[in-house]
Amino acid sequence: MHIRGELGRRGEEEAARYLQRCGLNLVARNWRAGHLEVDLIMEDAATVRIVEVKTLHAGDGFDPADNVTGDKRRKLISAAKSYYAKHPTTKEIKFDVVTVLFGGEEAVEVNYLPDAFDALG
Repeated sequence: MHIRGELGRRGEEEAARYLQRCGLNLVARNWRAGHLEVDLIMEDAATVRIVEVKTLHAGDGFDPADNVTGDKRRKLISAAKSYYAKHPTTKEIKFDVVTVLFGGEEAVEVNYLPDAFDALG
């Protein structure tokens, strides 16, 4: 596997474990609708959470959340609409970001940004 892809996969695993410890249930990992992809779909009793995971090495020198650009947000919103069309729900849909920093082989920092953006902005 490509090194960058491996790092991303490890970051998604760390993020899923972290969110499960926060009380969320994993619904899907790498959910696809055509060319669109959602890293994690998590839920609790009231909310479906569309989660973008950004992973970097600790020494890279910038915040991985900065990579969730306007274009990425639009794609996640489109993916969420596709998910909702296939899995209708009365739950509120929220957009979250989880950043994972690795130092060597271990995750050294996981930051959860619930409600990082909404479908309006």
